Amino acid sequence: MKIKSIIETANNRHEVLDDIDTIFNKMNEPYFFADTLYSRDKNSYSYCFGNALICAEINESAKAIGSEIEYIVDHMPVIFNTNQIIKVYPVDQKVPGVEE
Repeated sequence: MKIKSIIETANNRHEVLDDIDTIFNKMNEPYFFADTLYSRDKNSYSYCFGNALICAEINESAKAIGSEIEYIVDHMPVIFNTNQIIKVYPVDQKVPGVEE
């Protein structure tokens, strides 16, 4: 899976699977959905956005040395308020261990 955009809001940074053109087209509406990476500790149900890529890399490092993974990393649709978006920029980065 690849991250194609980063959306920065007033409160968080979101790693998004949509490309920047798709995001800008969706921003014509006051609210829109974007498929977004999240992570959570494998023993918790509290979702965290903004550091899923780091957690995926930690999991890959753990696998490389034969340890258990520490985080669940996946993606889900997240609703964005267009007025809360500060910056959107393109990224092209593969996320290890996450299926599309």
